[in-house]
Amino acid sequence: MSNLKNRVIRIAVGSAAAVGFLTAPTLLAGQPAVPQAQPCYNGVVVGNPWATSCNFGPRPPRVRGSAPDQTAIIACRNIPGCLSWYVNGPW
Repeated sequence: MSNLKNRVIRIAVGSAAAVGFLTAPTLLAGQPAVPQAQPCYNGVVVGNPWATSCNFGPRPPRVRGSAPDQTAIIACRNIPGCLSWYVNGPW
């Protein structure tokens, strides 16, 4: 009976130590990281060629009358006048 009792105590103490080793880094780490929003969105907003998309690389500098970038082409798909307004806009 003494052997069984020692075995149970050994397993209980070992389990408690294992749980302690696994939870200690979490408790000692301090404040969790705060998620930050990206300055862009995933996908393409139809009809808004000026929005910044995370799906594509960095946009080239905007020059009035120059070719539209990939985000503008996809966002203005099937909208008459959208690309014209983007390329020849009032700025």
